[in-house]
Amino acid sequence: MTAESSDAAVPSRRPALGFIGGGVMAEALIEAVTGSCLAPPGTILVGEVDEERRRVLHERHGVEVTADNLAAAAAELVVLAVKPQQSGVVLQQLRGQLREDTIVVSIIAGTRLQTLCEGLEHPFVVRAMPNTPARVRKAATFWCASAGSSKPALLRVRSLLGALGTEVEVADEAGVEMATGLAGPMPAFVFFLIEAFIDAGVVLGLPRDQATLATVESMRGSMELLHRTQESPAALRKQVTSPGGATLAGLKVLESAGVRETMGAAVRAVHARAQELGRQPLASPESGKEG
Repeated sequence: MTAESSDAAVPSRRPALGFIGGGVMAEALIEAVTGSCLAPPGTILVGEVDEERRRVLHERHGVEVTADNLAAAAAELVVLAVKPQQSGVVLQQLRGQLREDTIVVSIIAGTRLQTLCEGLEHPFVVRAMPNTPARVRKAATFWCASAGSSKPALLRVRSLLGALGTEVEVADEAGVEMATGLAGPMPAFVFFLIEAFIDAGVVLGLPRDQATLATVESMRGSMELLHRTQESPAALRKQVTSPGGATLAGLKVLESAGVRETMGAAVRAVHARAQELGRQPLASPESGKEG
């Protein structure tokens, strides 16, 4: 079946999993749930306005695709995976159209539970924010649910998000926002540091490929050591920092440059900007197209 024919042949049975939006995070979830056998590809329906994106998702993963968001929203569990600027249009489109037993999981950055529940006219919504390591099932996802959510529904949400890596249910949205302020941008921060270390190796005289190997493998090994030993980062740092040694000389430069304080400021800036975005009014139907 081609992507075009699957647009017309939306499954007559109710899909197990529906996606509103078929971007990077949606695709990471699709890969995770199909790879872990939580949902066969034929039980997944993705609503995506971009025809080329529909074709790619269908050919790569065997999922059903459609340009009709309402068809995808008929699923037992619906994932809202559109960009924040598209959320107002999508909420209006789906308003009052969901079945009472539908579970909704929103991974729309900055959009609060009250906005989602009121916008959809639907009482049960989960707000979650996986980070991009979801693509390799190593995400850290913090989430919370609207009041009155049933235990079976929460277990299903936990299974879905757990397929991406580590999932943690927190008490309220403040917890989601604080954790997301730390975990959400972490990949970007780590990649920024990796870039800097590679460049430093090149300045020392290493070929770029060797500087990249030394940096990436050392970073990977350090993370695995931290994970396996369960020792604190401070304890492990001290194990490689001899008094008067070369590593200590480098750490003194980092401390004198205020790197620790700068990292804290960066995280606070992310958290503040996320809260600011969450307070902005949703886009009207006239300001952008749905999807």
